[in-house]
Amino acid sequence: MSSERKALLEKAYPEVQTFCRSLGLVFEVVDLSWGMRNVPCGDHEAWEVSLQEIQTCRRISAGPAFVGLLGNRYGHRELPRLIPEKQFEVLLSKMVKNPDGVKKLQEWFLKDSNSVPPTYVLQPITTPETGRLHDNDLLSWRLTESQLLQLLRSAAAEAEAAGDISAEQKQVLCSSGESWTRPPCPSSPRQKTRDGAKRLAKFKDISVDGLLDMEAEELLSGLKSRLYATSKKVLNLHCVELSKGGVDPKRKEHAQYLDAVCQQFVSQMTAREEECDWVVEEVRRHSATAAELSKGLHGRDGLLGKICLTLWESSAARHGPLVVHGAAGMGKTTLLCRLAQEMRGVLEARAVLVVRLLAAGHPHRPDVSHLLHSVCLQVCLACRLPPPPLLAVSSHLEMRLFFQKMLEDVSQQGNTLLVVLDSLEQLADLHQAYKLRWLPTDVPPNVHLLVSLDSASEAFAHLRLKLGAAGKLFEVQRLSPDEGEQVMESYLQASQRTLTRQQRDAVLQSFTPTGSPLHLKLMLSANKRCASFTPPAELLLGASAQEVMSQLLLNLEKKHGKQLVGGALAYIVLARRGLLEAELRDVLSLDDDVIGEVYRCSLPPTPSLIRSPPLLWARLKRDLEDQLEERWSDGVAAVAFSSRVFSEVVKARYLTPERRGRTHRTLAEYFLGRWSGKLKPAALPGLTLLLSDRKVPPQPLWFTEGLANVRKLEELPYHLLHAGLWEELRQEVIGKSSWLFCKSRVCGVSSVISDLDQCSRSMDCSETQLVRDALILMRPGLDVLAGQMDRSLFYSELLARLSSLSSLAVIGQLCSQCEDRLQTSPQPVLIPRSSFLQQPGGALQHTLTAAHGGVLCLDVGVAVQLLVTGSADGVVAVWSLGDKQLEHALQGPAGEPGEPGEPGERFLQRTRTFYHLLRRPAGLPELSFHSVLRAAAEPEGGDELGQPRRSEPASRPGSSSPGPGSPLTRPLPAAGSLSERLAVSAEVSCLELVQHKRLLLCGLASGTVLIYPLSLPQETLCIPPPESRSPVLCLAVSSQEQHLAVAYLDSVCLFQLSSRDAFPTVEGPLGRAPLSLLHAPPSCMALLPDRRLLYGTGCGEVKLHDFGGGAGSDLQPHRSRITCVCCSNWGTHALVGSQDATQRLWALAPLALDHTMEYKVRGVVCAAFSDSDRFVFTGSLDRTIKVWDVASGKLLYVQYVYSPVVRMLTCRNGFLALSLQGSVIREAFRCPDLIGPDYNPLTHVSAQYRVTSREKDRAAQQNCVSALQDFNPAQINLNLVSMLRTKPSPACVLL
Repeated sequence: MSSERKALLEKAYPEVQTFCRSLGLVFEVVDLSWGMRNVPCGDHEAWEVSLQEIQTCRRISAGPAFVGLLGNRYGHRELPRLIPEKQFEVLLSKMVKNPDGVKKLQEWFLKDSNSVPPTYVLQPITTPETGRLHDNDLLSWRLTESQLLQLLRSAAAEAEAAGDISAEQKQVLCSSGESWTRPPCPSSPRQKTRDGAKRLAKFKDISVDGLLDMEAEELLSGLKSRLYATSKKVLNLHCVELSKGGVDPKRKEHAQYLDAVCQQFVSQMTAREEECDWVVEEVRRHSATAAELSKGLHGRDGLLGKICLTLWESSAARHGPLVVHGAAGMGKTTLLCRLAQEMRGVLEARAVLVVRLLAAGHPHRPDVSHLLHSVCLQVCLACRLPPPPLLAVSSHLEMRLFFQKMLEDVSQQGNTLLVVLDSLEQLADLHQAYKLRWLPTDVPPNVHLLVSLDSASEAFAHLRLKLGAAGKLFEVQRLSPDEGEQVMESYLQASQRTLTRQQRDAVLQSFTPTGSPLHLKLMLSANKRCASFTPPAELLLGASAQEVMSQLLLNLEKKHGKQLVGGALAYIVLARRGLLEAELRDVLSLDDDVIGEVYRCSLPPTPSLIRSPPLLWARLKRDLEDQLEERWSDGVAAVAFSSRVFSEVVKARYLTPERRGRTHRTLAEYFLGRWSGKLKPAALPGLTLLLSDRKVPPQPLWFTEGLANVRKLEELPYHLLHAGLWEELRQEVIGKSSWLFCKSRVCGVSSVISDLDQCSRSMDCSETQLVRDALILMRPGLDVLAGQMDRSLFYSELLARLSSLSSLAVIGQLCSQCEDRLQTSPQPVLIPRSSFLQQPGGALQHTLTAAHGGVLCLDVGVAVQLLVTGSADGVVAVWSLGDKQLEHALQGPAGEPGEPGEPGERFLQRTRTFYHLLRRPAGLPELSFHSVLRAAAEPEGGDELGQPRRSEPASRPGSSSPGPGSPLTRPLPAAGSLSERLAVSAEVSCLELVQHKRLLLCGLASGTVLIYPLSLPQETLCIPPPESRSPVLCLAVSSQEQHLAVAYLDSVCLFQLSSRDAFPTVEGPLGRAPLSLLHAPPSCMALLPDRRLLYGTGCGEVKLHDFGGGAGSDLQPHRSRITCVCCSNWGTHALVGSQDATQRLWALAPLALDHTMEYKVRGVVCAAFSDSDRFVFTGSLDRTIKVWDVASGKLLYVQYVYSPVVRMLTCRNGFLALSLQGSVIREAFRCPDLIGPDYNPLTHVSAQYRVTSREKDRAAQQNCVSALQDFNPAQINLNLVSMLRTKPSPACVLL
């Protein structure tokens, strides 16, 4: 069936793999016959390996687990490797008349008394030192095999006739391999006379004498009949005429047959399976591992009793965590697993048991935030508590506070909770988890925390200091020889094996000096298959666990080959999160050293297609079964080492600097997809350079929309970095916007920052640090969105932070990619044309996300490098300024720390007490909380707490005395730069810019209007104040820049702007509109092209005054202060907005209300129409810019810009805006002609908007609600304290 196998490999498997990837599944094919010549394994274990692989496939497969190809040959039937003792002795008793036959059977079958029950074992074939069978060896074994089979068949027939064995037992012996295919043997003298038999053997079973094997024909016929009777629904029958005894793909009918086989295979591989929830999967995995490990515990009854008694005594009162510690390999994990299993039967029915075995993820070290999140989810689901909110998931501080609060809630419910956390020293260093500040020292009643640590670890030293003398510590000590013998007996009994007395003594003699359960189990694992006739000197023993493993690896190299063993183990140990078996077979196929060893003595079946035969890894895996484990992640099973000790031994033995780099390079090329669909050179012994296809799959970033290649995201950066492929790292990771977005969305922004942090420490690339810092600035907002992060949101914010650095090579490439992706976005999007968000490399260094109640006060201890913040919900956070990590989170009563009265004083006393209790042992000086209880933002400061207040600028050199007024800054056309500072005589009340005529208008509180011609820096024009000396309230310029309106308290005056001899002039007033003092004064206004004035007042009135005719009219009023009045460029529409977040879009010719847009967050501050008047841009107090469609009133896009926009001007294809922080925002708006009906502009913000339009059905409304119900940008990002006067920001900004 070689032609069918090849066709499936080339056509069907890639198609099924693509289908499975689109569902998030992994497609693996384990064809143990592929790539192997018709050569038996020297140890006769091939059939056992095959059955084991079938069982594995059935256990882990989410779909079909077995596919059979059945032709006209039954195939080779091997001798049974194991024959039970009683049955073998019966056979020998029937051969008393054939002493030579008895001698031959006893020569090849030896009794193994270590098997339970005892069995006779077929001995391995003697192989050359090369470890490979040549043709002569194969021929010799085939003849011996035929003789042994004939002896067993005749003896079995007599035994069955005498009733000593059953028919089934005879069938097992008699169905073993007589039929065989003779290999080509040039030295055979009878080859010419066997040409017919050789051709017949291609599609029929023949016996040793070259005749048709009738028994094989009967077996094949019976198998086909059973399959037809039981598997009609999945059975595909084909009938094809063979050509020269085989299938020729070049013949039309044969090609059609192969295509039909491939199509039928693909059609039956399309079953969909539901994915398991990751929390349920993690709980199930840890529980199953704990149940398995608990079976091997012996000799710890006294320690178990002490721990159980302590748990029982501490149930009714508050207490601390219980700590189990000991040296590595002493059985701490097994002890905790047994304790957890026993507590299941002791605790009440409502009790919740949580087990997390952190060492099971080696070499990957889990993040403490992920650990707390998974524990909290399991407990909340079990106790019916609200799950962790989105804010807690994105913030380590919030996660810690939620964990502590959850323990209190479970205690108050009266439920019993036992949380078992093993190997805390294995936590990643992120958030300084090894200091265990997140672990509560005050545990409420009915809640128990049981943890284990290595006594030599830094984490244990920190915990011991933290708990002090009151800590409840339990040490796991060495096992005695008697306890070791109990462990040995239990292990062997579970394995259905035993050892002779001499073998037992040898194992115990090696174990006694260490007393380590790990050492003992490793020796038992390495020797459990040793037969009773194996001398003790050949046992794999050693003075330590490392020495035993080294001997085990040496034996594996002799059996399987040094390159295969070293290569496979090196790939597993260097993988970040283990390797899938399909990935391991692929990278072994890409390893030229492994391929050279595999095909050292024989050519591959198809030289143009070279892969490592799956059988080789299956045999090695069987011999390593106790050292490997299945590690489930994202619904797939990866192969990893079961112990850290084995990983360390593998690294020391195989990972030389040269091999480490080569292994990382192969893995990097695999996850890059470099050799997918390409020919890779291969140098095989005796051949010139050969180009061959290794049949490795492609590695796209996205398998399908919304389904990312998580394995590539996790592994590629790590291997590129450690392989030294820095240029590929820059191109594929650091400078690739699609990669940054994909990993940020799927794995979180923190994971990308961690990757870039590792890169920046190893590479001499300042751009890597800048990209990392940009993502740190973006993290507070993006982490909350997690899987709902929008592409346009990510690309636009990254571009808005990095575009000023685009002259750098990598960042320039990154910015260009972001812009290209925004330009091709199928949805409306704002495209930044300048850097208007805080860019990396500036004063802002880090953002510390504190409690979401909002930071009200802070203080800095310079000497001790600590930052202390106080929040409205009573949380005091202590941060280390050295590593930007959270040191302590102290929970006090809710309420503002600085508010007067009893609550504030009680808060101050409690937080002070907590602080001293935690910090005094470390010897740090006291920080005064009186200095903490003050606001950190000045009244006119920025919206980021801790941002320094802008200093008063100095007078312009050479100018006249500034007088009592504040200086005025004149901007240059370059965004953000300063031209000069202009002195004014009074306080500036308003500003206006005349764009085309290049005039800067400045209204003063004295009533004077100063006009600065930007093209004539030394000149200044002046409109004198009115007789009433009323201050200038606001200014407005017509769209054609011909008229200027100036609003005072008692009137609005109209002036004409013109020029004489290229010098600007102001004429007027041309008209005057008196204002009643009984009404509120104008708050903002717009001058229409036909000399009409539209203005709003502080109490929400909207009025239209005609300077030409003197008439006026009132428009529909608002419920609060009018904050924005804007006219379109062509004078057809006007937008009026107010503080209550209501905006009305008016048609001006004739005057009619087109749309009422209500955005349920905060009011609009400024607006500008696009150059075509199709869209209107608005800036709001919620620090967003919104884009509305003028024709329909629909909201098209929302962009968060971290600071309120106070002024907007129209420019080509977009707008120019100024934020309250002083940032100049320049963006272009792109909107496709057709927008999908499912488009929701509120996907990344939590808000609602409603549009009421003037249509035939006047009640028609458009409603839209965000899907992010828990997300509020005002709660996540920095608040504008000076304007909003509401909840403070939950962030501290370090400058």
